[in-house]
Amino acid sequence: MAAELSKSIRVVVLEKSEQANCSNKFWLTSKEALDANAEFRHCVDSHWNEMDFVAFDRSRFTTRGNYVLWDTKALEQHLIDAIAANGSAVLHGRRFYSYQVEENEIHAFANREKFTSDLLIDCMGFSSPLVSSSNAVSVLGYHHLYGKTMQLQKRIAPVAVDNVIVSGSPSYLEIFPKRDGSANVVLITSAKQAHTSETLKNDFEFIVNESHYADFFSKHENSQPLLGVVPIGVVKRRALDRVLFYGEAGQSHPAGSCTCLNRLLLGYKRAAANVLRCISDGTLGGRDLAETVPRMSRFAERFHQNLFRQFSTLTSHQGTSFIELMHCLDQKSLDDLIFGEIRPSHFVQIDNFRKIIKAKNTMWIRPLLRTMFS
Repeated sequence: MAAELSKSIRVVVLEKSEQANCSNKFWLTSKEALDANAEFRHCVDSHWNEMDFVAFDRSRFTTRGNYVLWDTKALEQHLIDAIAANGSAVLHGRRFYSYQVEENEIHAFANREKFTSDLLIDCMGFSSPLVSSSNAVSVLGYHHLYGKTMQLQKRIAPVAVDNVIVSGSPSYLEIFPKRDGSANVVLITSAKQAHTSETLKNDFEFIVNESHYADFFSKHENSQPLLGVVPIGVVKRRALDRVLFYGEAGQSHPAGSCTCLNRLLLGYKRAAANVLRCISDGTLGGRDLAETVPRMSRFAERFHQNLFRQFSTLTSHQGTSFIELMHCLDQKSLDDLIFGEIRPSHFVQIDNFRKIIKAKNTMWIRPLLRTMFS
């Protein structure tokens, strides 16, 4: 968003961390997201045409599509360079702590500095004090991520979900190999609280060092950490006067899969054009700004929220039904589910429906009914 806006107006990006500490997540998108942004092609790490989903009992399903793993550092640096080339700036080590709205401008306070602008775009994610203070999102819970970039000892196919450790509150391993012979490896769990538990870290260390996965990884004491907390909630306010919530702060991500970058890459140019129009027209009230960012359909948004509710309470044994359900769906439906494009029509496709009935799979019923009737 900032890079696109900087082509037309001056922007200042405030980041509380130093640059070396910013790239602590990794992103997988559809090929469609790359095709829509050919100028970022050099920021791609690798392409994959399959991903494994594995239950605790080792039953599995392999999706076969077109998936793109991004080089987070390269993409971040490309955007920083583009912003600077356009005469704008990215300032690290600045912690935003308050703001003041006046009739014709907004002031943002970070460290000992004051920044004055037409608009403040909040991209602070789960830690946004604006989101929490304005009660803009009714939080359902959080996805917690803990992991490392680790050197591979032998080849492994991408793993989107693996419930390695049987549990009443399971966590899920992700492994995405990189072209340099390493892999992004993270363990993910959902929780009601924003604080990451020590159990997640301990389980991760056990899996990569002691389980059957240990044979794939070299033991590196200085492995790059991969950390994250992704908020999941129901949006009540998408903007305030002269403040726009964007990215994870604006719940741009599908709640069930958290494929946020895919949504942003497909929508940021349109969002930036809408923001520029609001600035030009002087229509920067909360209601005007709320309509600037393209978002999922209401059905897809609610279905993913209800899917998150379902996943948050599943035990490992119940989770096997999700793997079984995936065997019943065609590839297009699977990709639409992963990247947040799920629609009512997916549930009435004859071939999918016939397979689901034959398998007597009811995994989808509760989130669908809650989406339609609650």
